[in-house]
Amino acid sequence: MHKLLVTLLLPMVLLTQASMIWAGELKTVTLGVEGITCNMCPITVKKALKNVEGVTEVVAKYEGKGNGWTRVTFDTNKTSVKDLTLATEQAGYPSKLNP
Repeated sequence: MHKLLVTLLLPMVLLTQASMIWAGELKTVTLGVEGITCNMCPITVKKALKNVEGVTEVVAKYEGKGNGWTRVTFDTNKTSVKDLTLATEQAGYPSKLNP
């Protein structure tokens, strides 16, 4: 029984460790987003950002008066803030990094 357990668990442990080594640092940033005019606009922004390779989590909100924000968590080995702002711009919503 012990050998079977080791045989089944060892590959999973090794794969987990390998993926942690290959993965970059996860970073979370907040972007100010222009042109958001309704509660549906953040859905478009969120979809555009989730299509960027390396993005793991997106929260997008409408704040009124044409402005909104999005909080994005991403793998720094796979993408950058520049890629994120480009994705929102191509979706029709220019954005910039909030300090």
